[in-house]
Amino acid sequence: MWKYLLKKEFKQFLRDPGMPRMTLMFPFLIILVFPFAASMEVKNIKLAIVDNDNSLQSTLLTEKCASSGYFEICSNGNSPSQAQAMMDKGTIDAILTIDAGFAKFLEGSAPSSDDLPVGIKVNTVNGTRGSIGSQYLNACVSSYVMGIKSATGTSVGQIEIKETNLYNQFQDYKLFMIPALIVIAITMMCGFLPALNIVSEKEKGTIEQINVTPVSKFAFIACKMIPYVVVAYFMVFSCMLLARIAFGYGCAGSLLDISIFTLAHIIVMASFGLLVSNYSENAQQAMFIIWFFSMIFMLMSGIFTPIDSMPDWAKIITYANPLRYFADAMRGIILKGSTLADTWFDLTCLLGLGGLTTLWAVLSYHKTN
Repeated sequence: MWKYLLKKEFKQFLRDPGMPRMTLMFPFLIILVFPFAASMEVKNIKLAIVDNDNSLQSTLLTEKCASSGYFEICSNGNSPSQAQAMMDKGTIDAILTIDAGFAKFLEGSAPSSDDLPVGIKVNTVNGTRGSIGSQYLNACVSSYVMGIKSATGTSVGQIEIKETNLYNQFQDYKLFMIPALIVIAITMMCGFLPALNIVSEKEKGTIEQINVTPVSKFAFIACKMIPYVVVAYFMVFSCMLLARIAFGYGCAGSLLDISIFTLAHIIVMASFGLLVSNYSENAQQAMFIIWFFSMIFMLMSGIFTPIDSMPDWAKIITYANPLRYFADAMRGIILKGSTLADTWFDLTCLLGLGGLTTLWAVLSYHKTN
């Protein structure tokens, strides 16, 4: 019985005009296109400079910002009110104000003051762009001031801080994003396709032929899930192979651990997709429901924003989110070389959610209306 059911499911999958092609192309898009589109690096920050010092040093600071490659100088020499009006209209992202006495401060001839005569304003409508842009601008100004003071022998009066980045030493956003993109790919593939599976058979009428056979509900649901296990494993290891070839990124941990977590996540998402399919009357309804939940899963998984920065009520909701555990485990295994001893909590939660959704999918499937 299992043999014929599995044969039917794989034939149904391969005969579909779109699914096999999408399965083959998805790893290439995930590894070779999306890391560049989902860049965490901010460039072309539109900067307005209000230079109240009009000295050689203020001009050199302006040139340093322009040559850094991160800023696009949109205006220079405007008044503070003009620059603020430009920011209010959204035409600039940041304002660098150089106060009078900036050159004297660098030369050490200004009246004693610990405050650097430079001001920074950043448009944080886009929080990520604003936060990262302010860090770039602050680092650019600090680097220039420290360089001038060191060259002139002026007392700096500041403690130099040296940072060491672990697991992603050079802060390469692609290395950080690739595990997350793999998680998204598995979630989308193993959520959407199973959700459309039973619904498509309902619409075609082929499911009635299965319902009149002595096939058990558990066998029917299990055979529906197995093809997506194969597809998901193909995608995971294809993505990792492409990441090795294209970027030279390897996995610091065990591939066996990745396989275990991938299987646990497949069970959760495939059974959840089949569960949605059981309650849906048509493909549009199933697509809408699975898309709704997938967006919530991705936005509240810690893939894009840290869970620790979320409010308390949102943190509680994330405990029911399977992507939280899968993303945390994948990043830990790939970047840090974490083992099952380190990620046992994530695995336990995934298995618990998988058991719950699978049981619900089996119980909610009715052979008769």
